[in-house]
Amino acid sequence: MTFNVFAQTSIGSFYKAIDRWEDGYPENTFAYMAIKQGADFVLAQGMLWLNSLTHKTPLMYFETENVCAGHFKLADAGKTYREFISNLGAGTIVTPQRTLQFPFTGGANHHASFTPLHPSALQAQSRVNVLKITGNNAPLQAETSVLDWELRSAPNPYDTIAELLSEFGLGGLFTDKITVEVIATSVMGFNGDGCTISGETGTIVVQLANTLDRKNASVGYRQISQGKVVRGNLSGSQFEWEQTDEKQVGTYNIPVAKGSILHCYALYSGVAQTHWFITDPTTSQNPRRVVTEAFDGGLAILNEFLGRSRGKGRDARDLEVGVAWLFWMLGFGTVQFGSTARTQDFSDVVLVTPQGHMAIVECTTGLLRVDNKLPKLIARAADVRARLDRSNHGHVKLLPIMVSTLSRQELEADLDGAEKLGVLVLAREELDEAVNRTVISANPDELFATAEKEVDRLKAKARGNDEPELPLPPTA
Repeated sequence: MTFNVFAQTSIGSFYKAIDRWEDGYPENTFAYMAIKQGADFVLAQGMLWLNSLTHKTPLMYFETENVCAGHFKLADAGKTYREFISNLGAGTIVTPQRTLQFPFTGGANHHASFTPLHPSALQAQSRVNVLKITGNNAPLQAETSVLDWELRSAPNPYDTIAELLSEFGLGGLFTDKITVEVIATSVMGFNGDGCTISGETGTIVVQLANTLDRKNASVGYRQISQGKVVRGNLSGSQFEWEQTDEKQVGTYNIPVAKGSILHCYALYSGVAQTHWFITDPTTSQNPRRVVTEAFDGGLAILNEFLGRSRGKGRDARDLEVGVAWLFWMLGFGTVQFGSTARTQDFSDVVLVTPQGHMAIVECTTGLLRVDNKLPKLIARAADVRARLDRSNHGHVKLLPIMVSTLSRQELEADLDGAEKLGVLVLAREELDEAVNRTVISANPDELFATAEKEVDRLKAKARGNDEPELPLPPTA
């Protein structure tokens, strides 16, 4: 009972990808949920977090007759993360509370795949390496109502399995295979509150794992001012460092042109971990954002609209307004067809680039399939495409887009279906990234072309014809 050769290759690639900063993970934890089958608890879903800081999900345990969930430090189980991964291949998981079964499919082996640059983390401007290990068919399928009622009867009740998963930081449920994700977070980043530009001085504040060497840290930057770019790099020794209980904090003041933007990249051992835009809150290089902030100071209302989740009615209408504002700041022409009582069954938003290419946008505060939103979007896009072709506008490109305020993890069960149909999905992470990018003027046609390329890539992946992953940079 071990990993097959393909899984071993993926695991080896994962280890190689993080070996230069492996010492930056002193706070590794495992979160899980399991379902009782016969006399054993069988893993339904788990996440092994390689953390440089204390994980935000508390360490805790929950159990009813047929469901258990926990979050514990690997050190409390006497395991390194490599030992823990090795034990997964044996089909058992020993936790401080009980032993869980992690069966594999058909008497064969566990499977594994490696994603060196996870898409959801990239949208959050961070490098996260993810190893996904899968086993047998999941013990918990989509119908969870019986277990939901069991959870409601617990001394410390949960309303649903979904709420339990969320409480333990497990995101949405994978309903096909038992899945363990090993998530190696970035070991260096920026302090968003401390990074700022005031007049002609930019303040860069970086955070580094306590167990890593400052000498291997550096920051690359682009100073953007009136369309001109000045590039440079700062070594770790140029920063003034302070030690805290959990991290090292470095600060550097750099002269900048008034009204400029700093786009910074945090590097460890020459590998970019995160990137961040630093701006002067009193200025902006994007005139559309300037206009928006004249009415919505600090984009507080916009961020509130884009933060609505699992709501209906007014919440959904507000989201459509927020999406229209956001894409207008990114340079698109926007029209809201579904914003009135008489037109609420129309498409929510239509986007137009300067070259005339279009996107039909459907917005939701929940899952993509709720209220048949995804099928409606496909049908509307097909109808518009046919009308454009009949009107001799076949050259106009058309892209269907689903926007949800849920995270990509919460949308996991819906993503494959949307991607196979050629729909671009923008989740919580992409919305946050888009708001950050409004600090500078964007080229809508370039954004459209990038989105179109991503849709083609995902469709090819769904057909099993995905391009090979880019090679990792050589190790030092």
